[in-house]
Amino acid sequence: MIGKLLAAFIGNRIDRADGKGGVKGAVVGLAVERLLTRLGPIGWVLAALFLVLRFFWRLIFPKRKVRYVRS
Repeated sequence: MIGKLLAAFIGNRIDRADGKGGVKGAVVGLAVERLLTRLGPIGWVLAALFLVLRFFWRLIFPKRKVRYVRS
């Protein structure tokens, strides 16, 4: 259950990054879920490590707001 939720989250993030809706995020989410189930505990550790590193990376390097100057 948690794996399916994590896969849906990852698929949603991929669809948002692309800017287009579609099947790509769902397919990647499904592939991630299958990979996590095949790897077992090692897959869960890798997924948790990925999420923690992403969280800390955003804390260290926050997104800057871009201001456009009208000419």
